[in-house]
Amino acid sequence: MRKVLNPDERVLWVGKPERAPFILGSSSVLFFLIPFFLFPLLLFPGFFSPMPADFYLFTVVFLLMWYGILLLMASAPLKRALEWRNRIYALTDRRAIVRRGIVGIDYDMLDLDLVRMVRVDVGFWDSRYGTGTITLEAVGVDPLSLISVKSPYDVQKIIERAIREVNEGSSRGR
Repeated sequence: MRKVLNPDERVLWVGKPERAPFILGSSSVLFFLIPFFLFPLLLFPGFFSPMPADFYLFTVVFLLMWYGILLLMASAPLKRALEWRNRIYALTDRRAIVRRGIVGIDYDMLDLDLVRMVRVDVGFWDSRYGTGTITLEAVGVDPLSLISVKSPYDVQKIIERAIREVNEGSSRGR
């Protein structure tokens, strides 16, 4: 994280997502995959009974593709577990930074003077773990989300205070 900071930039807060809600937030997809897992069994109930060869080949190819796609979708919690390792959040006196990645490391940064709204969302798993997602929205750029942050309302106050200070400093400098 130090390599992306400017020498005169002051770090106000650093955090890491809480592991359980970060990973469990993506596991809810597994619940919705159950009907899709059962659908081919209803579509081809006589799969093991005699059938024409061309229909059998079609059925096998269809099932391989169907369950392959389901397997990819079901791997979302594994992907999130691997992402958690490298995810770090930082707030400086100038910008918000998200360090993320599985193999390569990427940094998403948003200057605080561009932020127009700070939103806190507390989902199902977040409410059980005391975490939440903080989204910084700015005009003309993608929002920046801090997922599964412990004590999200306290962090929101720190962010809003930093935004106020940046905006007051830029209005004094005019």
